[in-house]
Amino acid sequence: MNNQCLVYVTDVEYSFPTILSALQARKFASPATDVCVLMSEHLDNFEELKALLAASRVELIDATEALKDSLGKLDSSHFQGRISVSTMAKLVLCEVLPANYTQIIYLDGDTQIVSDLGAFESAVVPEGRFFAARDYTAIHDFLDTGKDSHYFNAGVLKFHRNGWIGQEALELFARNPEACDGKHDQGALNYVCGSSLILISNRWNFPKQFLHLVNMSSLSIVHYMAHPKPWHGTFFPWTDTESQVYVDLRKAHPIYNSLYRGISFDRKVLYKYRSIRARIHHAIEDHGPNPRVQSLLVGDYAV
Repeated sequence: MNNQCLVYVTDVEYSFPTILSALQARKFASPATDVCVLMSEHLDNFEELKALLAASRVELIDATEALKDSLGKLDSSHFQGRISVSTMAKLVLCEVLPANYTQIIYLDGDTQIVSDLGAFESAVVPEGRFFAARDYTAIHDFLDTGKDSHYFNAGVLKFHRNGWIGQEALELFARNPEACDGKHDQGALNYVCGSSLILISNRWNFPKQFLHLVNMSSLSIVHYMAHPKPWHGTFFPWTDTESQVYVDLRKAHPIYNSLYRGISFDRKVLYKYRSIRARIHHAIEDHGPNPRVQSLLVGDYAV
């Protein structure tokens, strides 16, 4: 039995990009790390999809009841129109995942794995600690003001099962959601983390907003947080390469295509307009890779 897993949690809406990331993770991860996708909602063709993913050594798990039980302290008013169960699920993964997993790597579904994960897998998290990288906002402030912040993004985490602060963060959110500054799980984790955070390089969680300022070869995990998304098209600052993988996945099997969720024509036009404008602006400035952004990828990090 493996003691390490790489896990995603998704609802039906986000299942398509999540599966893409999980398949990439399986390609770049060691066989000694299991790759699991937990479904937080009922999926009509669950068994067919489970068999399809199993052929690629990705395990699909129906976690609807387990997550409902573990997040029971949040009543329905917390979720309706505000947050999804899958968003908060990272806080209770220790209650949902099998006990043999002591090293748990959590990834959001809007990530892409673009190079080897070996160093991240082999870096062992001590009990009571966790790995996370700077959030987009912290990088933005660093570029703007030079002020360094350890406010971290919760879209890529690695933690030891023993002493994971998820329950503490969940209790804070249930008791005092205002303390989370509108960031839900991420705000709660940042609020309660104390000395349990071990900051890691942003090569393991790189925000899409800065892709034009970095060499892609320096990265392992790209996080396409906020809209637009690469499965809806090519928009600055990413290229056709990053969008094409989703096109290819839709063609790979009818069940994958059935899970795809598009956007309206009007929204696509708006994103295209903004993208063209940003691409022209960047071409005029022609800065190329930003040394300050590159500096966030190297340094005295655990990994």
